[in-house]
Amino acid sequence: MDPVEKNIKIFAEEVQKFQSDYWRKDEEYLVNTYFKGKKNILVLGCGAGRTLPYLYQKGFAITAVDITPTMVEAAKKKMQDIPITITVMDACSLQFEDNSFDCVFFPFHGIDYIYPDIYKAIQEVHRVLKKDGVFIFNSHNRLFVKQLHRFFQGNYVADPSGLITYRTTPLDWFRLKKYFHEVKMIQRISIMVSWKNANWKDCLYKLMPLLNKSTYFVCMKKQ
Repeated sequence: MDPVEKNIKIFAEEVQKFQSDYWRKDEEYLVNTYFKGKKNILVLGCGAGRTLPYLYQKGFAITAVDITPTMVEAAKKKMQDIPITITVMDACSLQFEDNSFDCVFFPFHGIDYIYPDIYKAIQEVHRVLKKDGVFIFNSHNRLFVKQLHRFFQGNYVADPSGLITYRTTPLDWFRLKKYFHEVKMIQRISIMVSWKNANWKDCLYKLMPLLNKSTYFVCMKKQ
């Protein structure tokens, strides 16, 4: 099966798993810090709408898309009484005008399930984002210590559920600099766990964050 179709099929079969509502500490920090003062937001890979109620409560004008139709239907049902736009769309072929959005959010490793090239989606984000816009996405680390034995298998591997998954390295920072003047890599562990509350494993990851599971990329001031 084509990897794109395979990922869509897996997400469609697991839609129930993604219907819970929660808003993570790292998402709260990043949205409050980097989307402050922004209004029009595009949420890519919105799934069943987990992040949408929280973004709406913060006053954003939301447009949300996902490539999996059953996810979009679940998101529409969740947000049926709230005036936002949710539609089926491929992040690699966005049907929006240039310079349409103040910010773009691709939460919870969603960008990693784009195959065969996540940079097709990044090019589209660059196109629809306003000049002073901000793009935030979260990605699995290829250097994650528990998966380090798979490092030489390439950027894309199948995760335990069978999803074909991209994994970033610090080299992606250089690739993103082609599109944005300013790119920050923020390790999720640095937001989620304070030194005061860290156990020995947390301390190890905070000292060597690239060995942890995931990284946020905050991309600003497009080229």
